[in-house]
Amino acid sequence: YGDRLHEPDIDAHSHLLEIVYKTCVQKRGKLIIPAFAVDRTQELIFILDQLESHGKLPRIPVYVDSPLAVEATRIMSRHREDFNADILNYIEKDGDAFGFQNLSYITEVEQSKALNFKAEPCIIISASGMAEAGRIKHHIANNVEDRKNTILIVGYCSPNSLGAQLKGGHSTVRIFGEEKLVRADVEVMDSFSAHADYVEMLDYLSCQDASKVKNLFLVHGEIQTQEVFKEKLMAKGFRHVSIPAQGDAYEL
Repeated sequence: YGDRLHEPDIDAHSHLLEIVYKTCVQKRGKLIIPAFAVDRTQELIFILDQLESHGKLPRIPVYVDSPLAVEATRIMSRHREDFNADILNYIEKDGDAFGFQNLSYITEVEQSKALNFKAEPCIIISASGMAEAGRIKHHIANNVEDRKNTILIVGYCSPNSLGAQLKGGHSTVRIFGEEKLVRADVEVMDSFSAHADYVEMLDYLSCQDASKVKNLFLVHGEIQTQEVFKEKLMAKGFRHVSIPAQGDAYEL
């Protein structure tokens, strides 16, 4: 995220609700969300819980279809001592940050398969986040060719992953050895990412005297993004910013 900014949290709620309404109410389709089982799934559930609590979420089924995500959510729910004040205040009013009337947690394989035969509008959150493995691949394979549906990418996807292909606007994708036409809408929300954007990273480095930093190495992310962030760092006075390639050696 060295070349872009995250959405503010308040906009993330509105953006997600807009996608839900367009997909599930206007088009009467399914919203498929690849999400990491730990942390990202719980973030999504909490936002949907808030929207439901405030009477904004359409009355449609929401399914969390990932045994790991289900167990992670149960464990998280049991350890309220680690929640921040905002979530604790919400739980005091709402009763549960990870449970509402139309939310179902799915673990059994047959339950997961049954979702493919449901024609009603719904939201399906499933792992993995990059859509490279797990139940989400089956959900995308069964829904990507239907124009009524939407696939929502809510985090970073490595360049060659299925998630990245969808995010990049590919007209076809290969899933389980079959070519699939991408007829479903593909939406992207980067606001859920736990990685800092460029303003947050520059703020993190602001405690340093840029003129005294001998070397600064960028070792994470895609090269195009690193190059943009390098320019931003140099504009802040960091004079020696390197982007190492495999095999490069440096003497410190």
